Amino acid sequence: MNRLLFILFIFVVSPNTKVLAQEMIRASIQDIIITAQAESPSYLLAKTKQNNAYWIYVASKSIFKPQLGFSATLPSINRSISPFTLPDGSRTFVTSSFISNSVGINLSQIVSATGGSIFVSTDLQRLDDLSNGSSTRYLSSPVSIGFDQPLLRLNPYKWDRQEAEINYTASKKRYVEDRERIAFESINNFFDLYISKLNLQEAIRNSDYLDSLAINAEGRFSVGRISETELLQIQLSAKNAKGTVAQLNLSVQNKIEALRDFLGIQKQVDFDLDTPQPITIFTIDKDKALEYALKNRSITEDFRLRLLNAERQMESARKENGPNLRLTGSFGLTQTSEDFTGAYQSLLDQERLSLSIDIPIADFGRSKAQREIAKSNLELTQLQLRQDQVSFEREILVNVEQFKLKRNQLQLAEEALEIALKRIDIAKKRFNIGKIDVTNLNIAIQEELSARQAYYATLWDLWRAHYTIRNLTLYDFEAGVPLE
Repeated sequence: MNRLLFILFIFVVSPNTKVLAQEMIRASIQDIIITAQAESPSYLLAKTKQNNAYWIYVASKSIFKPQLGFSATLPSINRSISPFTLPDGSRTFVTSSFISNSVGINLSQIVSATGGSIFVSTDLQRLDDLSNGSSTRYLSSPVSIGFDQPLLRLNPYKWDRQEAEINYTASKKRYVEDRERIAFESINNFFDLYISKLNLQEAIRNSDYLDSLAINAEGRFSVGRISETELLQIQLSAKNAKGTVAQLNLSVQNKIEALRDFLGIQKQVDFDLDTPQPITIFTIDKDKALEYALKNRSITEDFRLRLLNAERQMESARKENGPNLRLTGSFGLTQTSEDFTGAYQSLLDQERLSLSIDIPIADFGRSKAQREIAKSNLELTQLQLRQDQVSFEREILVNVEQFKLKRNQLQLAEEALEIALKRIDIAKKRFNIGKIDVTNLNIAIQEELSARQAYYATLWDLWRAHYTIRNLTLYDFEAGVPLE
């Protein structure tokens, strides 16, 4: 907005006080689009959504990076009486009193390709026994390397990684789509105000003309050149024209407020809008439009994500209800001693390896039912995606054809407006010399107004069609470049 205001502000100054009375912004349709895409509330919302999507992506990617952690217990004091089993099997109570301290550093890494994890750690424990005098022992594990690998189970990390990539790619495309939607809204707000102002100007000119016509008619009536009915009809037309001006004034004020709010301008301003020009003539190849749409639109990522989720559910139903194997193991060095230095001398190795097995024997058809449900959902998703893609492709082709038709309609509307302007000029001259009556004059006035409104409405439709194709393909066919 700073760019627009700095370049395009015109200050209206009172000649007596020489202070700022109102700020007038002169802007073209491109100025409105550029400003809205840079500083409007809609743009700020789109930018915030994109930033949020970026940090969600960063958070999801961080899971697959090494995780370094530090843990410590400084200290843990235990003074209690606990039950204890003697060698002969009898039970008794013993008093325990000790202080334990521990520190450790752990480095872990998820292996997304297999669904497992590996780790490297080091830790040190100290135990101060206060029960019988005071004794201290250390237990060290200078290095320990291990892994945890589920077998025959769904690998969630593989699917999570693919989902994160698709979501982030879709968010970047949605950001471009949001900017194009802002451009589309800019066009609507621009033309809404421009046509309202145009109608107001035309209504004022028409009212002034009918006022002068009414004065002239009174003179002609006084000399008997027109009937009283014709005089009353002209006076009624003049009154109706004033009512139209008042109504259009209110409409213009509402449209000014709508554009001001859309651009995020806080102060009271008015707009002096440049006359919109037709879109530059260029051709749109239907096959290219379809290719760009499938490549650039976020909906294609949505298609991929829906299919990915269905495939994930299918694999989950197939694996989660079957046999479960889990392989875990570790290798490290360790030692215990009454002094700190001795805990790191003559280290002993320690190994752990385990394979756990969980095999369901009978679930009375639950696993099969879940697999069939997942399979049916996958097939349903595939059918829906094919149908949605056909509808999407049809939307692209229809809008390309409509763009061509709207260009032809604009040419016809322009020719009709030229004819209407010539007709109203001739009608006014013929009425002034008494060749036509007021009814035919009103008809000519209404035809000129309708032709003007039809022309700018068709021009508005052409601009909207152009930006609809931009939004559907994320490609600027006018400049021949993709929208980034």
